[in-house]
Amino acid sequence: MNLGRITTAVLIASTLSACGGSNDSSNNSTPAKPSSTKVNVFSSIANEDTCKPGVDVGNCHFEKGIYVLKIDKATTNEQHQRVITQVKNMMMWAHDDVRKQFANKRTVIGIVEGEAQLNGPLGKFVLALNSQKVKGLTIEGIELIYTNQGKDETLYPTTYQKMMQVYDYYIDDNSNSAAGSELTSAYGEFKRVLKAKKSEAGAAEYLTFNECNYGNQQLGADRAVDTPSKCILSDPDNPAKPSIDDEGNDISNGKPDMVHTVKLNLNPGALLGTVYEYKVEPGKNTPAGELKGSKGAAFINSGKLGKGKATDVNWANPAFKPLDDFMNKWFFANK
Repeated sequence: MNLGRITTAVLIASTLSACGGSNDSSNNSTPAKPSSTKVNVFSSIANEDTCKPGVDVGNCHFEKGIYVLKIDKATTNEQHQRVITQVKNMMMWAHDDVRKQFANKRTVIGIVEGEAQLNGPLGKFVLALNSQKVKGLTIEGIELIYTNQGKDETLYPTTYQKMMQVYDYYIDDNSNSAAGSELTSAYGEFKRVLKAKKSEAGAAEYLTFNECNYGNQQLGADRAVDTPSKCILSDPDNPAKPSIDDEGNDISNGKPDMVHTVKLNLNPGALLGTVYEYKVEPGKNTPAGELKGSKGAAFINSGKLGKGKATDVNWANPAFKPLDDFMNKWFFANK
C-alpha cells in the first residue's frame, strides 16, 4: 500500500499543466445493471489562470465529480487515458448509492512522473489549497498516480486502490452512509476473524496485519493481530525515543500522515484498496506490505478471496471474506 504520505500535498498546484475543462463522463459504458446516477469525470481543470500561485486559493473552482489530471509534461495521453478508464470502470461497477456519493463530492486523481517532480515553488500554494480541503472547501479528496516511481502505476490497477482510499477517507462522510458504515464493519470483522484464525492455527503459522504504518495516530486498544500495543520506529540512532519520529511526532498509536490529516485510522481504505486491485487484476496488484505470516513468511499473492483455511498466508485466508463481501455488494454491484 502506498498512500503518498507527504508528496500528495503537492498535487493540486500541478494542475497548472492541465488546461481547458473537458468533461469525459459522457463516454461511460452502460453498466450491466441499471444505475441512474451520472458521475462527472473531468480530464482537465477549467480555471487555469485563476488557480495558481500568488492568488487566493479560494479562486480555485472545481465542479462536483472526479478530476483526472496530468501533473507534468512527462505524462502521456495513453497514461492519462488508462487512469480515466479505471476511474470510469469503478464508477460503472459501483452500487448507485456509492455513485451518488462520488457525484456529490469533488475528487482529484493526479498523474505525475515521480516524487522528485513535486518539489519546488508550488509547495506553499498546494499546502494552502490542501488546507482548504480540510475545511471542506474547494475539494474533498486527493490522491496521486506515479508513472515512474519504481514502476508505471498506470499499467497496474493502482488507480482503483487510490480511489478506494479516497472513498474511505473523504467520500463516505465518516461512515454516515450505509456503505461507509458497512466498510467500517467489514474491516472490524476482518480483524475479528484474523484473531479467531490465530487461535485456530495453534502452533502453525497464521496471518498477521500490522496497523502501525497507516494508523495515523488513531489506533486504540483494538488492534489487528500482532500489531504492537505501542508502535515504534526501528531506529538504532534513537533508542531512547523509539515512538517519536524525526519530526517529533508520537507514533505510538500509528504513524501520522501529513496529507490525509483527517482523524481516522487509514488502514481500512488502504487494505480494501488492495483487495479491490486483487479482484480486478490478480497478479498485477501490489499486496499490502503489512500482511505477513506470524513466523516471518511472506504474504503470497494468490488464492480465492476468503475461501481457504486459518493457516493461509495469502488471499484465501478466511479473514478476507468480510472485505470481499463488502466489495461485491457496494463496489461490484454492476460488474
